[in-house]
Amino acid sequence: MIRALILLTLLTLSLTASGKISYNRDIRPILSENCFFCHGFDKEKREADLRLDTFEGATNRKSSAIVPGKPEDSELIYRIFTDDEDDHMPPLDSAYRLTKEQK
Repeated sequence: MIRALILLTLLTLSLTASGKISYNRDIRPILSENCFFCHGFDKEKREADLRLDTFEGATNRKSSAIVPGKPEDSELIYRIFTDDEDDHMPPLDSAYRLTKEQK
């Protein structure tokens, strides 16, 4: 279920210019619940030098975590849906791992 919400949200990022989608209102809460522990404001806990708690951090060209309007180019989409256990996010052994019923 969370995967579907993230995908739908990212697919509509191209609407940002029209004011219909807001990173802080629509995307940030999903990332906050699932990603910020390792990719948030706390520099000491931040993994892979990736910051997802700001639009700038999530969309910078260096990480390509989220490519607005291009979910197929977004590393975040790959990491959420991959079957590769080494690349999957959240990590399969984390407290944030979703059961198959929740996906």
